[in-house]
Amino acid sequence: MPAHEADAVFQGGGVKGLGLVGAVLEFADRSAHPDFYVEDWVQLAGTSAGAIIAAYLACGKSAKDTRKLVAGAPYATFEDWGPGGEVIGGGLNLLRLHGLARGRAFHDWFDKAIDGRTFADVERGGRTLKLIAADITRREMLVLPDALGHYRQVADGPAIDPAAFPIADAVRMSMSIPYFFQPVRLFHDATGLPSTIVDGGVVSNFPVWIFDVETRDPVRPTFGFRLVGGGGAGQALEPLIHTLGWPAEMGADIFHTALDAWDKHWLSRATLVRTVAVPAGDIGTTDFELTPAQRDWLLRSGRDAAAAFLRDWRPENYVNRAGRGLAGV
Repeated sequence: MPAHEADAVFQGGGVKGLGLVGAVLEFADRSAHPDFYVEDWVQLAGTSAGAIIAAYLACGKSAKDTRKLVAGAPYATFEDWGPGGEVIGGGLNLLRLHGLARGRAFHDWFDKAIDGRTFADVERGGRTLKLIAADITRREMLVLPDALGHYRQVADGPAIDPAAFPIADAVRMSMSIPYFFQPVRLFHDATGLPSTIVDGGVVSNFPVWIFDVETRDPVRPTFGFRLVGGGGAGQALEPLIHTLGWPAEMGADIFHTALDAWDKHWLSRATLVRTVAVPAGDIGTTDFELTPAQRDWLLRSGRDAAAAFLRDWRPENYVNRAGRGLAGV
């Protein structure tokens, strides 16, 4: 097993993702964990907020760089409702664009943070990046960039080149929380018709299985980083849901069941022995106006959870979903 290398998969969870960054910081702390620490994440994957963390690390950024990015992020600006604020501007966006916030502010901020990098840039850096999104028109899970070659950005345009695709665009797709952010529209080759692309959490919020191979033992461990507790993505819409009564409430319950059921299916021993579970307290996915104290608490929660995990971590106990242990251990 290469020293101090590992793969990582990050769950979605909006602003709660700060806790996942805290966990990554703890993994990198060689003074606290001299026998096992991770300096280089080779293969990275994530959904929604987890896609942000995975993408930033895949661009060659360190754990400390990532902490600086998320701790200083202008979260409030991501609620880009437009003129009239959330009620008027957001309401008009929801009616016309199918999302309260446009998502442009986030996209532009993140694209600048990674200097406009593409998936080809990540590959040239010796890393692999996989992001999860959902095509709800075709009812399919999308693993980006792989699936992008089947789509066009405009109906009569050329097929998308996955390698040349901007990472910020892919992350924007993965974190398009339904109803909160405007979904992304692409055109599928098979039909030429538009497809609506939303948050990958709709189909798999924690794709810890994504790098598992059945035919050989892995040379590096894959660690999963997931969130426990906190409010869901629907908090911002709860007043409207309650106003509309039981049909909307039942629809929301069905949506959240679909959101969670697939990933709970994978919470087997093969998942638990390689997963850091980070408590998120009572913080909600779309609580974009976090106080400095809340940001610090989430980071500390992640560090504490990772420290507890690493105290019990033993390479010989590692197993993936195919029952494979680490090569050479």
